Amino acid sequence: MKKSLLALAAMGAFAGAAQAQSSVSVYGIYDGAYNSLNTAETTSAGVKVNTQTAGFTGSESASSRIGFRGVEDLGGGRSANFNLELGFNAGTGEVTTTPAALTATNGGIATGATQGSETGIRTAIVGITDKNLGSLALGRQLTGMHAILAGDVWGGNNMVGDMTYSSFTSTASGAGVTANGRVNSVTTRSSNMLTYTSPTIMGFALRADYGNTENTASNQPGIQYSIAGAYATYTYGPITVKAGQIQAKSNEALAATAAYAASKTTVNGANIMYRAKDLTVQYTIGNNKTESLSATTTTWTSGVRAQKLSASYQIGAFLPFVQYGMGGTEGVRTAANTATEDRAIQAGTEYALSKRSSLYAAYGNQQRSLKTNSTAKTERTEFSIGLRHTF
Repeated sequence: MKKSLLALAAMGAFAGAAQAQSSVSVYGIYDGAYNSLNTAETTSAGVKVNTQTAGFTGSESASSRIGFRGVEDLGGGRSANFNLELGFNAGTGEVTTTPAALTATNGGIATGATQGSETGIRTAIVGITDKNLGSLALGRQLTGMHAILAGDVWGGNNMVGDMTYSSFTSTASGAGVTANGRVNSVTTRSSNMLTYTSPTIMGFALRADYGNTENTASNQPGIQYSIAGAYATYTYGPITVKAGQIQAKSNEALAATAAYAASKTTVNGANIMYRAKDLTVQYTIGNNKTESLSATTTTWTSGVRAQKLSASYQIGAFLPFVQYGMGGTEGVRTAANTATEDRAIQAGTEYALSKRSSLYAAYGNQQRSLKTNSTAKTERTEFSIGLRHTF
């Protein structure tokens, strides 16, 4: 009897120890591809200038990355976790960095659209999850708006032609100097952000993002930044609906004696998806508004609007897809109006070699024309063929 009790106790202790063990894994995406991009800008006088770039740069269907993540079971339905992820250049293997100066445009702490940052970090979080209460994550991470505007049909690709996701700008040689056409350009990811994600209850799930180092006092030097977002997801059978809003506010590195000045961008986004068997159809819409702030006034600066219809259909190992979008941008309102009309199309296919490796070929075209002058326009055409391996 005593031996049996001792054996049971030993088994219980062993099970408890096993339950508390951490699991750590290495994962990533390596996307190697040939890419060709042509930019054609036509001035208001009808002069056309072409710029061609091509090479084996890769990372067209997805940004190449390597990451480390771990989970520790704390018992009682709770777990602790971490995630550290670096972006790298597929053509050279170098960690992707952004040496650009820190400004209010990116919040001073790498909050913009680049896959890496000044240090190449895509994600750096630590968190805790409770199966009944939801999860908390703290650090640098994608915002909830990213999943809405990137979409689920070839989502997060880096080619032109994705109306709600592509970074698209023009110059004075083309359709005028206007805002970045990427609705989510300054709120794709954020550092120093706390995220709460609720459990799914009757098809509903909520998420909230928050970070704040911003101070409106005029005697606070240095860059301050704040971000706040709220999102909801509802799933009913094959239909999923997502919607949310996020706001980012930041100021330049002010001198201690300078008056307060900042920039505020508000992004709204929503999509509805139907997914059943091999078919996925999704409609996505978004807009943003950027304002300049002082201690006493708020001034409209620029705006972007975009919508797209996307579809894909699995045919054996092939996954063809197509996306078509419309939108526009508007810069500072002056006598020379800088408002534009934008159009975009993206099409291609993936071929699965295995569960982890896929070949792909894709085409993208995006056009921007100045509303006040039908001659002035910017057009980008892109083609890519590559191999993506997920590990």
